[in-house]
Amino acid sequence: MTDPAPETGEPGDGCGAVTLAYVHENEVTASWHHSLIELIGYDLAGEGRLMRGGWAAIRCGTDGLQEARNKAAKVFLEERSAEWLFWLDTDAGFAPDILERLVEAADPVERPIVGALAFSHREDQPDGMGGWRCRPTPTIFDWHKVGEQMGFLVRWGYPPDTLVRCAGTGSHAILIHRSVFERVAAQYGEHWYDRIDNTSMHSRVSEDLSFCMRANTVGVPVYVHTGVRTTHQKTIWLGEEDYGTTVDAPPATVPTAVLVPGIRAANVERFMQTLRASSGLVTAYAVCRPDEVEQQQAWKAAGAVVVEADADTFAQRINAGFAATTEPLMFVTGDDVRFRKGWLDQAQAVAEGGGFDVVGTNDLGNPRVIAGEHATHFLVRRSYVDEQGGSWDGPGVLCHEGYRHWYVDDEIVTAAKQRGVWAMAIDSHVEHLHPQWGKGEPDEIYRLGVSFAERDRALFEQRLEANCDA
Repeated sequence: MTDPAPETGEPGDGCGAVTLAYVHENEVTASWHHSLIELIGYDLAGEGRLMRGGWAAIRCGTDGLQEARNKAAKVFLEERSAEWLFWLDTDAGFAPDILERLVEAADPVERPIVGALAFSHREDQPDGMGGWRCRPTPTIFDWHKVGEQMGFLVRWGYPPDTLVRCAGTGSHAILIHRSVFERVAAQYGEHWYDRIDNTSMHSRVSEDLSFCMRANTVGVPVYVHTGVRTTHQKTIWLGEEDYGTTVDAPPATVPTAVLVPGIRAANVERFMQTLRASSGLVTAYAVCRPDEVEQQQAWKAAGAVVVEADADTFAQRINAGFAATTEPLMFVTGDDVRFRKGWLDQAQAVAEGGGFDVVGTNDLGNPRVIAGEHATHFLVRRSYVDEQGGSWDGPGVLCHEGYRHWYVDDEIVTAAKQRGVWAMAIDSHVEHLHPQWGKGEPDEIYRLGVSFAERDRALFEQRLEANCDA
């Protein structure tokens, strides 16, 4: 911090009064400035809480955010008599009645910490062009422990317009009773916002969640009111995928066979639930060996059609599924996926709109896929396979069966590109829950595929050279 002292408002009657606190650099956002003016006007016409409670505006300098927040808390306790401290981050937007609604929801004993609904953003995966694919994340967190690892986990499915208890929330817009700071200081000293090391995850907890952790240890509950909404200005990278989400694809109209190797019984429920919820035009065909009794029972119980075949590898199973179906479109996939809403609409819109025969979907993990250059799961037109073949093996053959698992997709995509019938449906999301992207646990199926990876790669390179003029 470079300020010798904080900017302050005059303290007044503490009962029901609120001290406004914020940490700033040299600039604040226009939305925050506009919202604050509206808030002050609303408060002046009503309870006058901020006029009685004053404010603490702390400049964040070289000592960082945690020290700035600690300084504001110290000013609040030592130089203010207000009952509540109200944090408002300077990149927030909010309604004029935000403070009054939070005061109504809070209670000095039962609910001494109440935050508004706020969103941060998560940089999920690289976009292949030096940036990141981002998504909003609600700042409502639960404490999660798996084995030796523990930490805060985002609560994605929060109830709307409800006061909910949680393990932690951010300081974007949050009302905190004076007693909370006093209780935390009695246990930890004036270190309310010092960041805590999470040794189980080899990381550091943010300053606001560190405060919530300390509050929890002294018996203070944390709440968020999901009906008190805010906005949060953030920097994101915009691309075709973002544009596509604003444009509704026409509804899919063509019946589609979903061809899947029926290897893992454990993945069946998630696969079928998300598939059924996504479209009524799809039929899942799970290809199983005769001896895979458990898998067959699981797929049948979940509503899939089971295709029995003496097939072992991915390519063999998919070819058996192709031979057993008649739908004009096929979708080739593994069982470790989650189908997102509208995936078939988006994929068929690309296929039908441009007359493409092989259309890739976005697996939300592979950098080549996210960049639109490749696809691990794809829509294929049956007439294309009948007339030209999906691979370089000629008409009637979808997959080259020389591959154990890997590079089946590379050959099909490369052949389609060579023939000018390939396109990417970047907004068609079929999420690949693969261990390589941190979305699944490795098992013997994954390990078997990896063990043949180099052999499959060498085979693909040989076939590519032989068919470079195809």
